[in-house]
Parts: sequence; C-alpha cells; structure tokens
Amino acid sequence: MAAAKKKTAAKRGPKPGTKRAVKKTATRNTTARKAPAKKAATKRKAKAAPVLTIDAAVNPGVVAAAKKLDKAETDVVKAQAKLDAASAKKTAAKAKAATVKSAASKRQLDTANAREKEARDAANVAKQAVKVAKFDLKKAEILAQEDEAKAKVNLNVAEFELQLAAKQEDDLAKEIAKFESKWRAARKRKDAKALKAFRAKEALKAKAAAKKIKAKVKALEKKGAAKKKPGPKKGRRGPGRPPKKAVS
Repeated sequence: MAAAKKKTAAKRGPKPGTKRAVKKTATRNTTARKAPAKKAATKRKAKAAPVLTIDAAVNPGVVAAAKKLDKAETDVVKAQAKLDAASAKKTAAKAKAATVKSAASKRQLDTANAREKEARDAANVAKQAVKVAKFDLKKAEILAQEDEAKAKVNLNVAEFELQLAAKQEDDLAKEIAKFESKWRAARKRKDAKALKAFRAKEALKAKAAAKKIKAKVKALEKKGAAKKKPGPKKGRRGPGRPPKKAVS
C-alpha cells in the first residue's frame, strides 16, 4: 500500500538543486549597417558608423520569476518526501493496530493519520505555489516581450540616426563640390575682367612712358646735331667787306 500511495518523480517536479532553463527575451543581437564612407570634395572621408547592439541580457523580471518557480518546485519535492514518509508510518501503524489491539497502537495510528494529513496539506500548498509561480513566469515573459519591442524601437532609431549622419557627410561633400564649381567659374570671370582692366591700365602707363622717352631722345638728338654744325676758323681772314676809307 505504501508503494501504491507514492507519487512518481515525474509528477513531483525536478530534483532539488536542478537549475531551470530561463527563456531568454529581449536578447536580439542586431548590428547596425555601416554607412559607406565616400570621399568628399574637401578630401575628407565620412566616419564609419559605430556598431550598435542589444546586450544578450535576460529580462530581470523573467529571472526573478524563474527563481521563484525553481524554489516552489523544490518545496514540492521536499513536501512530497515528507508525505511519503508520513504515509509509510501510517501504513506501519495501521498494520500494527490490526494485529495488536491496544490503546497505544491506536494512539500511534491516530498520530500517524494526523501527521499524514498535515504532510498532505503542506504538499497541496506547495503544489499550489508552483501553479502561481508558473503563472507569474508566463506573465513576466509576456511583459518582457514589451521591453524587447521598446529596445528594438530604440535600436532602429539609433541605426537610422547613424545612417542620417553618414548621408549628411555625403550630401555635404556633394554640395561643397557643387559650390566650388560655381564659385570657381564666377571667380574666373571676375579675375578675367580684373586682368583686362589691369592690362589696359598698364598699357596706358607704358604708352605714357614711351612718349616721354621719345621726347627725351628727340631733345638729345637735337642737341647732338647742334654740336656737329661747323663754325669760322681762327687766325685766317677770309674774303669779306673791304676796309673803310679814311675821311679827308
């Protein structure tokens, strides 16, 4: 009869000390795509986007609920062991009372019955605690899915922010190149106009300088020609007017 009353180990849950495998939630490892770094017109390269990940950490609520369930199942094993021992004592006391008709054997049977009832009630309480712990674990796992969804949203936002930052560098490089092209074309036209005006101004200066030089050369030539003109020789009278006659 004692063997018939014993529960199987499968119904009593895991053995004491057995670790429960906790279902992991919010453990997605996601790596943000690296934005391609393109060369800008200013010869600067866009910085590579850093890698973003969600740590593979188990949700604290799930961990606590799993520990609570492990303890409840361990308590069930202990309570069932006490119930088995009380049932065995009850069986022995009942057999003794059937063979030995005495007040002492009757009292032992009553005590064994009371102890078995107490042990059975304690086992039922422990089993009920397991049901509550399982419910709490399931609830924690569902709530953990909400935390995982929030973490996923935050990660996606961070990834998009990095993509925008990388695209910003690319767009800036394009705009700088476009601005530089327009600026150089406008500056080239402006410089050409300034160069033309400067060339005309310098030409006028050269023309004025050439005019002064020509005047100086002309004056110098005139002075040189005057020096080369022949004059009368000294000590020799040439034919000229006859001397005046003396008046008598």
